[in-house]
Amino acid sequence: MIVWLASGNIHKQAELASILNAENGAGEGGSGVAEGYTIKTPDDAGLAFDPDETGSTFFENALLKARELYRLLAERCPAPYRPGDPILADDSGLCVDALDGRPGIFSARYGNIAGGKKLEAAERNARLLAELGGNPRRSGRFVCAMVLLFCPERFYLAQETLEGEIVKSPAHAAGTGGFGYDPVFFIPALDRTAAELSEEEKNRVSHRGKAGKVIARMLREMEL
Repeated sequence: MIVWLASGNIHKQAELASILNAENGAGEGGSGVAEGYTIKTPDDAGLAFDPDETGSTFFENALLKARELYRLLAERCPAPYRPGDPILADDSGLCVDALDGRPGIFSARYGNIAGGKKLEAAERNARLLAELGGNPRRSGRFVCAMVLLFCPERFYLAQETLEGEIVKSPAHAAGTGGFGYDPVFFIPALDRTAAELSEEEKNRVSHRGKAGKVIARMLREMEL
């Protein structure tokens, strides 16, 4: 089965392939290929995909992206798309309590100047730590809303979180794994940042890992 991912993010493609593999008992799928599932992105079909994320929640943005990819695939029918292929979309971000939930749905665009340069992950992390400053309230969570869509009116949603706290300073950022805000997101229960976790550990506890497991079970049950 081909599952179309409404994203051009290769990190998400590899991460979701690994999550689906683990949940369904398949081997490693870092290339985007799972035993029984192949994760395809719009790039794989030569489609330009960059929808405006105009939703006010993670769920609204995930559904928006899933519906837009469905529209493109249905209109153009690029190989290897076949009508009925499921579409997977997620919207995720970091919500910090002391910042009233920011950066939230704007996590990937946090600190960008309208019409100007987009910040790299390290620059966004530095901005976040600077905005928090010495505030003792460091709690926050990663949120992931994941949509499994078969047509615009038929879809399923899983939304999960990973609770943690923001490190106290740039000197406390740690780890080279993961991406985005992982180096500055500390998980007290594991005594490490998200960037210090192995791929297996992260997929087990992360917001995307937990939501992906729900979606994987849905896919498996629909195939029975």
